[in-house]
Amino acid sequence: MYKKILVSLDDFFYKKLMRNALKLSKLGYGFVVSGAESGVNFEHVYDDKAIGRFVIGKYVDRALLNLPAVQATRARKDEIKNILWNEVYNNRIKEKVTTVLDLASGGARYLRELREEHNQGWIFSLCVDRDSKCTSMGTKLTQKENVKNIRFFAADVFKMERLKKFAQKKHRQIDIVVASGIFIYFKDDVVEKMLREIYGALPQGGLVIFTSYEKLNTRKLMRKAMVTSSGEQWTLYYRKPEYWRELLNEIGFRDVFISRDKWLMNNVCYARK
Repeated sequence: MYKKILVSLDDFFYKKLMRNALKLSKLGYGFVVSGAESGVNFEHVYDDKAIGRFVIGKYVDRALLNLPAVQATRARKDEIKNILWNEVYNNRIKEKVTTVLDLASGGARYLRELREEHNQGWIFSLCVDRDSKCTSMGTKLTQKENVKNIRFFAADVFKMERLKKFAQKKHRQIDIVVASGIFIYFKDDVVEKMLREIYGALPQGGLVIFTSYEKLNTRKLMRKAMVTSSGEQWTLYYRKPEYWRELLNEIGFRDVFISRDKWLMNNVCYARK
């Protein structure tokens, strides 16, 4: 009886009090209403400027933006950007244009921030997301920021063969596949199938870059107070670096590198075919 009361109080705190408080902030509203995994939310995370209704809304927004998990998300974006930048410049020495396929791209901030490299023609990016709101947002932001050679389109990110053919129609060979923040939503069999298809779509020497969670210190808050864009409870899958090393080597990838952030939450993984 006592345990049931505690559970009921806990649910009331997160699902009623906490959710209503979160709705006052821009990031909290996105987490609770529009979908926690939405690319629109990530743009706000990257901007790192508190917005909310009334003073309390801004206070809540700043508190959310300062969470270690959110700081780790910004650090993850910067690391992906640096890996991309390094690969582009290595290819540039060979006078080779780098083509990137970004799966579940959202606004692809890490690509848009490589504005100079895009505008000089050393990188061409195809950004795919199932959410047309995200692709529309990405298109508008690239126009506003004057970033050339980057295209957003709505499509099924699990149709790798179809995406590869689309790139070929654009006379492009996919050199890098980015899958940031997608594998955390799916079980092992789905993830393994997708990585094998990515391997098949890449040329020899091609690079895959993806992210994963080892743990998340806001796990309970996310599970109880936040939802995905489909309205479902936000369920994530956590994996250790050892899992990725074994899987990537089994598939045939080489030069596997896995980083850990200072909070020991995010892993950024990259490997070469």
